[in-house]
Amino acid sequence: MENPPENIDPIACPSCGEGNEKQSRFCVHCGNPLPTRKETRFKNRYILFGVIGLAFIGGIFFFWRGVFESQLVGRVNGEGIPRKEFSKRVERVKKFYEYRYGQGLFEGQTGKENLNRLKIDIFDEMVVEKILLQEAKNAGYISAPEEEIEKQVEAVKKQYRLSDADLKKMGEDLKGELRKEWVISQFVEKVLLKGDLANTGQVFGQWLTKAKAKAKIETYEKLEPVLTAKASCCKGGCGGGKAQPLDPKVEKEAKAKGLEYYEKKTQKKGASARVTNFGCHIQIDIIEDNKIVVSLTYNQGEVQEI
Repeated sequence: MENPPENIDPIACPSCGEGNEKQSRFCVHCGNPLPTRKETRFKNRYILFGVIGLAFIGGIFFFWRGVFESQLVGRVNGEGIPRKEFSKRVERVKKFYEYRYGQGLFEGQTGKENLNRLKIDIFDEMVVEKILLQEAKNAGYISAPEEEIEKQVEAVKKQYRLSDADLKKMGEDLKGELRKEWVISQFVEKVLLKGDLANTGQVFGQWLTKAKAKAKIETYEKLEPVLTAKASCCKGGCGGGKAQPLDPKVEKEAKAKGLEYYEKKTQKKGASARVTNFGCHIQIDIIEDNKIVVSLTYNQGEVQEI
């Protein structure tokens, strides 16, 4: 069998796919121009560099995405929660609790759990704040009048007896917080509650539960779930689950009833109480020496140990 002629080009015509001789400039089958070897080599090289370039750009994208996400603790509907702001809030609240309950509050294993719980609470608080600000913006509440903010700054100054130097240190941080509070309060009062202040806790709680379920919430901070005692109703599925909003009045009553029960039972005073609404039940954790010493359920003025 004869070898195929050397002048047959294995590269097919780009138009019709038929083979042609090496030196042909036009396809003998369809008449369309054929690429030269130089053009073909250039094209193949271009494709190769294109693939490498895309891989390189993709690598840069994922690198910078990682850097960017490391600057965030999470996102709410695509809007980032800055890690710097989160850390600042954690540190501020941590100092407040240490001042109020002692320096040992965040030391040892119990302290680690307390700090983790604090981080979870603050992250949830910042998520709720983001949702409220986003919804307020959609409703047209974007900025606060500067004269209103100045009035509130003066009120804070008088209430906490701050000097001008103290206010200067707080600077735009204080004004920024006051602006956000004003926007949120206007939105809640005029859009959510529509001026009806009779059932504020229930109306706001129902709205927030729906808004959080609808929101896309991403977390980049590693936050371990907090273990708490479980009520009998939790064995069926809630598992001492996610906390829900609670009417401040009910929370105050539950705290008072829980502490009253504990003081009568132990003849001790000085404990504190934390109230959590788990949906299926309201739980009161009595805390003494930075530890939960007893957990109670609260229902219509009555408490019962878990």
